[in-house]
This record gives sequence, C-alpha cells and structure tokens, in this order.
Amino acid sequence: MSEQRSIVTSAKLIAGCTLTSRVTGLIRDMLLVHTFGLTWALDAFNYAFQFPNLFRRLFGEGALAAVFVPTFTRTLETEGRASAWRVLARTLALLTVTILVVILAIEAIVLAIWFFNPGGPARQVILALTALMLPFMLTICVVALFSSILNCVGSFVPAALMPVVLNLVMIAGIVWLGPALGGDDPQKQVFGVAICVLVAGVLQLVLLVPVLRRQGVRFGWSFQFRDPHVREMSRKMLPVLFGQGVLLLGTFLDAQICALLTYVKDGPATASLFGFAFTYPLSEGALSAITVAQRLYQFPLGVLGISLAVAALPTFSRLAARKDRTGWTAEVTSSLRLAMFAGLMTGGLMIVLAEPIVRLLFEYRNFDSADTARSARVLMFYGFGMWAFCVQHIILRAFYSVGDVRTPVKISCVFVPINLALSLVLIWFEDIREAAFAISTSITSTLTVVVAIVLLQRRTETRLVGGAALWAAAKMLTAALVSVLAVCWLRQYWLPALTDAIDVTVLRRALDTLGALALGCGLFLGLGALLGLPETRLLLRYRRRSGRQE
Repeated sequence: MSEQRSIVTSAKLIAGCTLTSRVTGLIRDMLLVHTFGLTWALDAFNYAFQFPNLFRRLFGEGALAAVFVPTFTRTLETEGRASAWRVLARTLALLTVTILVVILAIEAIVLAIWFFNPGGPARQVILALTALMLPFMLTICVVALFSSILNCVGSFVPAALMPVVLNLVMIAGIVWLGPALGGDDPQKQVFGVAICVLVAGVLQLVLLVPVLRRQGVRFGWSFQFRDPHVREMSRKMLPVLFGQGVLLLGTFLDAQICALLTYVKDGPATASLFGFAFTYPLSEGALSAITVAQRLYQFPLGVLGISLAVAALPTFSRLAARKDRTGWTAEVTSSLRLAMFAGLMTGGLMIVLAEPIVRLLFEYRNFDSADTARSARVLMFYGFGMWAFCVQHIILRAFYSVGDVRTPVKISCVFVPINLALSLVLIWFEDIREAAFAISTSITSTLTVVVAIVLLQRRTETRLVGGAALWAAAKMLTAALVSVLAVCWLRQYWLPALTDAIDVTVLRRALDTLGALALGCGLFLGLGALLGLPETRLLLRYRRRSGRQE
C-alpha cells in the first residue's frame, strides 16, 4: 500500500505539472485554430509536426522508456551512480547518432519528392514545413531521455514542465513571429510557428541540463557500445522499436491518409489509384479536425492516465528487480483500476459534452459552427475508447517492467492493420468521414487492452483481473452511466433557462459546458465513494502536514 501511495503521490505531482502544460497547450491550439481555422495551412503544419512527434513517442517516450528506465533504475539500485552515469553516456551517444541518421534519411526523401514530384503550391507547403521541422526530432528525443533520468532519481516536476516551454514559444510564433514573417498570408504565417518549434527544442535542453547537474547527474559521450547494459538495451530496443513503430504507425498513417485523400481548394476533385478513379472522400481541414479532437481527449489522458503510468514505471521496475511478485501484482492491479476509473469518468463526459466543449474553446474568429460539428463528432467517438487509452499505458509499463518487450509487439502487429482497414472502409461513408479514425482507434484499443491483460497474466503467472476487479469495473461503469444521464437531463431542462438569460456568448457557453462538467465529475466521484470504490479516496486523499492539507 505504501508503494501505491507513493505512485499516486508522484502521479498527482506529475498531474499538476501536466495540467499546466495541457492548459498552455490548449491555449496554443486555440490560437492555432482561431488564426488558421480548419484550412490547408493548419493541415500542413499538423502533418509536418507528425514527424518529430512520432519519433518523440517512438524513441524518447517509447523504446527508451521501455528499456532505459528499467535498466537505469536497476543499475542505480545494484551498482551505484558511477555505473549509471556510464550507461547514460553510452545511451546518449547511441540515441544522438541514430536520430541524426534518421533525420538525414528523411530529409533526402523530402528533397527527392520535391525535385521529382513536387505537386502544386499547397503540397509544396507540406514538404517545406516537414523539411524545416525535422531537426526538432533530435532535441525532443534528447529531452525525453533527460526527463526519464530525472524521473528515475525522483525529480518529476522539471521534466513535466518542459512541454510548457514548447507551448509558450509556439504561442509567441502564432501571435508575433508568424504575422511578422507572413503578413496576412496563412501559408507564410505558419512558417513562423515552425521556426519557434525549433527554438523551443533548444531552449528545453538549455533549461534541463542545469537541473540534471543539481541532481548529481554526470554527462559524457561514450561510443563503447559493448557495455553489457547497453548491449542488453540494444537487444531489447529493436523489438520495442518495432512494436512501438507498428503501434504508432496507426496514428502516422491516419495523417498520411488525410493528406492524400483530402480535396484541396482549386485542386482536382478526383484522383486515381491503380487505374481506379475516385472522388476525394475528405474535405479541407479533415486532419485539423482530427487534431483538435485528439488534443482534447489527450488533455485528460495526459493529466490522469499518462501521469499515473509515468509515476508507476519506476515502482513496477523496482518491484520486478527485487522479484517481489506479490507487491508487483498489487501495484499493477491498483494502477489498472485507477486508470480505468479516470478513463470512464472523462470518457463518459466527453461523449455527451463533445460539442459544447469544442464550441466553448474553439468557435471564434476563423473557426465556425460547421467546424465545431466536425471536430465534436470525432471527439465523441474518441470518448468511447478513453478508458482503454488510459489502461493501455499502464499495461505497457507493466510488460516493460518485467523485461517483456515482445508481447506488445505481437499485439500491435495484429491490431494496427485492423485499425487501418477499419479507417479506410469507414471514411467513405458520408455521415462518418474523418470520424472514422476515432471509431477505429477506440475499437482496436479496446480489443488491445483485453488481449494484453490476458497475455500479461499468462506471462507473469499472476491474477490481475479477478472477480473483485470485475465487480469494481461494473461499479465504475454504473457511476459513469448515471453521471452521463444526469448531465443530459441538466442540459435539457435546467441549463437552458440559466444560459438564455446571459447575453455574453463566452459566459453562456462557459456556464453550459463547465456547469455540466462540474456536475458530471462531482456525481461520478460521489457515486464512486458511495459504492465503496477506493479509487475515489486515492484521487482525493489528503493528509495533514504542518497544519496544512495536501
């Protein structure tokens, strides 16, 4: 129980910092869509940003988190800091060389496309932005490595606040550098934002290095990759890279499909593939509508689900290193339940409040009611998979903590093609279109979670989901359904009478949305406590220290 409290305490600390970063990120995204709307300029920026984001999640938060954190933590526990710094020096050198090779390869491909088949001016914007933003891949991956080190030595705040730096610098690009460089032309303004992304990457490193030094971390470069720890990580990293690559390939391919199958203004209305002519199924702004929805569901996912998973991995790894199977099982089970609790609460409210949330945050200036409807439809379907998104992060960390990097690979190889096939089929239905990506992601994530839990239990010979856990899940689902019905009733019969009397649009929208959110969250937590769910106490637990509550 002490380990679980430690995880929850660390998770709350990370969640507080993550909340700050998510709020600034939300402001950044609001300014982006207010400035550009659901246009090709914003589609192009979101497409180009996919590349550094992909490799941040692949190398920085994926493979390195899977193999570096357990190895680094075990080295600290058993061999001391000197050995841990040697592992860091060799890992840093290996990561830098790998990312530089990848950047050069992608730059060569982009230049080749530009030379042989550049397309029209709109397609050239995508190529130029992609080439410009590729160096951000290196800085963001090194930042992720440094953040992992800080987490291993128990310092969570500086790493969790690094996204705030990126968000603030990007906001400066939107409101100042973009207009200064591009005037009134959106396709020129967006390059100012891209330049600020590069500046932010360097600034994050400048800020993190002194923090690491104060924690006693010693830097260095070493290309002696025959070190047994590095060889162990390299051996494990290949299947993790493959597995994470397959998993992240789904999101990456979604962006490719949107870019290829979106009709661009003043461009041809039809295209052909393998001799078959077809009309573009997606309209301009499809990728941006998906991105808006993803940013919104990732807000609670980052604050609640990922914060819990980041805090849990070092604890899972320590218990696994000590071969404390009973303790490991207890912590994984408790973390899975807490993640599901948070996912059901936020997902249910996301389903019924998708449109008012999008309207409150984004429907201003160049973002109109039609854009709200498009983005809200995508967000609603992401809400159905929210519980699975939260739980999935815990399951992955549990596999990685016991050194099993192959099972997630096998699961990904099965479900990513299914996800892609579902998306490619559903986008052709007029009432679905870009919402297809949310539907397919929610379905396959749910199936992935079920299969992963079964395989994790077999792999560890433990019982993670028994009768007590299933009964708790039923209680959580009941609380979520009651909360959703109460919110629907409130918005139909009570809120209109209050909001109609308010003349200011923003205040009316805020009362409609935030009032319903407050009721839904409060009712869910209250029902959780009434039904005896300990997750409520873990989320809201406080204790007295020096006369204060915390």
